[in-house]
Amino acid sequence: MRCRTLARELHRRGAEVCFICRRQPGDLINQLEPEFSVLALPEQPLVACDGLEGRDLYGAWLGCSQEQDAAQCLEFLAQARISGASWIVADHYGLDARWEAQLRLGLSGSSAAPKLLVIDDLADRTHQADLLLDQNFFGEATHQRYQDLVPPHCGQLLGPHYALLGPEYAQLHPVVPPRIALQRVLVFFGGVDPSNLSGRALEALLDPALADLAVDVVLGLQSPHRQKVEELVARRPRTTMHGPLPSLAGLIARADLAIGAGGATTWERACLRLPSLVVAIAANQLPFSEALDQAGHLQLLGDTSSVSAEQIRSALVPLMNEGKPGKAAPSLTDGWGAPRLAMAMLGPQGAISLRPATTADEALILQWANDPQVRANSFAQEPIAPKDHHHNFQKGLTDANRLLLIARAADGCPIGQIRFDQQPASAQADAIEAVADISLDRCARGHGLVAELVRLGLETMEQRWGPSTEAVAEVLSSNTAGNGCFARVGFMSESEHLSDSPSPLSGGESLALAPGRITLLSDRGSWLNAFLPDLIRALWQRGHAVRWIHTPSALCPGDVCLLLSCGRLLNAEQLALHRYNMVVHESALPQGQGWSPMTWQILEGASSIPITLFEAVADLDAGPIHLQQKITLKGHELVDEWRALQARGTRELCLAWFDWHHEVVQAAKIQCGEASHYPRRRPADSRLDPELSLADQFNLLRVVDNQRYPASFEWRGRRYILNIQSD
Repeated sequence: MRCRTLARELHRRGAEVCFICRRQPGDLINQLEPEFSVLALPEQPLVACDGLEGRDLYGAWLGCSQEQDAAQCLEFLAQARISGASWIVADHYGLDARWEAQLRLGLSGSSAAPKLLVIDDLADRTHQADLLLDQNFFGEATHQRYQDLVPPHCGQLLGPHYALLGPEYAQLHPVVPPRIALQRVLVFFGGVDPSNLSGRALEALLDPALADLAVDVVLGLQSPHRQKVEELVARRPRTTMHGPLPSLAGLIARADLAIGAGGATTWERACLRLPSLVVAIAANQLPFSEALDQAGHLQLLGDTSSVSAEQIRSALVPLMNEGKPGKAAPSLTDGWGAPRLAMAMLGPQGAISLRPATTADEALILQWANDPQVRANSFAQEPIAPKDHHHNFQKGLTDANRLLLIARAADGCPIGQIRFDQQPASAQADAIEAVADISLDRCARGHGLVAELVRLGLETMEQRWGPSTEAVAEVLSSNTAGNGCFARVGFMSESEHLSDSPSPLSGGESLALAPGRITLLSDRGSWLNAFLPDLIRALWQRGHAVRWIHTPSALCPGDVCLLLSCGRLLNAEQLALHRYNMVVHESALPQGQGWSPMTWQILEGASSIPITLFEAVADLDAGPIHLQQKITLKGHELVDEWRALQARGTRELCLAWFDWHHEVVQAAKIQCGEASHYPRRRPADSRLDPELSLADQFNLLRVVDNQRYPASFEWRGRRYILNIQSD
């Protein structure tokens, strides 16, 4: 009932779910109807399946042609007035690209066609899917099986990492202790168990050598062999018979060994690390059960036709003698497959958060690290061996120079990691660099989560190591997606991008500054940071290598340092690291030195505000002036509007200095005249006087920052805060 598990998860996220099922003997429609809307297609006479194999067998299960089935689905949806579906989920071995295309076309109407999720196990036919789930394990072939069977844009969620399990499995996964002794056995071969494998297992367990084992047997009420199984249970002490259960999680958690089938319960047992003796009860179970056996995740006894009670007994007795349960599968799945699939379909819900990695995350991080897409974009492209990963991971957990964080969705689902490895940045500076590494689960890609992941990671890094540590990333030049992700969150390339021709703003090649090493220094929390990537990209286009930092301790030797919205003075030693140290200040220097000059001038009623580019010296705002222009205000601009004008003026001045460099430097002028100084603004400076009119205090309302320095006033012993915005 994996589709029901997915439907429950989608419903929890606010989706409306409707099932379309065809009535057939043994269908599960009555189990779906208490929870979901179900459209039941009419029963079709089943074709005799004796002697049929492969595609012929699966087509016979459908009961009609794919074209007829798709037409009936569309007819029933229209009768139920269901239109505008966002997703179609197809889970049937008898359906392929023909049915999928017909249904999508019929549902498109005047709106966009719905997206299609295909759930498959076979990899034996083509699909017109936007997303494909195959939760089975095939060793190294797991990620290659659908290479030519789905469109290039189709996302593929492959392997038990995405197994559709109930939420109780993710809850129990981290708390179930390792099995150290063999004391209790769980027997489950499905609710019906038509071949009576439960009976064979119980016959094996009647061996006196196994008498000390407690046994739980689960069997549905409709099983044709239930009476025989009940008789065997009655003959054996310490054996309990269970009817249908809403979940096997409780019995799996307390068992030490399972004897069962190779179907969906495989992933439930694997999630809770239960060693298993497995019998493949269907042809499609045999290939992945063999792969799991070869990888050491379980012990495969054979298929239904070949496994006897004696064979089961022969597998149990050695385990009993050793006192150990046998093989387990701790690294296959953590139980979060359904939330991951739901995220891939509907996107993230709520804010993501970070937590420190623990020893329990070892398998999860190896899963992300060995994703084929990740390895293809890595400097070392060979898959990481579990043994090597174990050593490095355990060592990293205790390394003071490593910060390893797990990203979680709002429901707790792990969706990625960010790691920082701290190391000295250079021999010439005392700054420390931390190399950043990011991995996102496939389910979380394409939803714009990288920026938030990096922001949270940088905050945690600063809390751990302080503001003097700067993050860097090492990305292959061929990894366009990785370079784009880091660029979008403010990381700047240190490679030089040489232009083939002069900038169109340049007065000629001879006037522009030759490509060089540029450092941009701004306070980490400055509002101006949101505008600086445009300036950095423009400098890249001019051939400059740009390094963006937020603390003077991270300075390294270079050609030009731009101090933009930087509240700290550089000392003589720091100034000597660059040939030029340039500052932008919004006043007619030497008048208006100091803090927040544009804010103070707006409060004074100014409508034209000078903006100055000057060279930094040891004294505050006292160096030679290179360029000046004016910012013109209309008198109504609020803080976000005039800040945008200020940012534009800053960008224009800086680029003009680079483009007309030789001419501008020669014309630089020493500051002259009487200096004045603006003090640092405090929250109290945003306080209104309730006795004055809003018109009298409008300029104050124009400069308040609703987040950091909101407008406020006191009245009758209480303080009130105002949020100011224009219509």
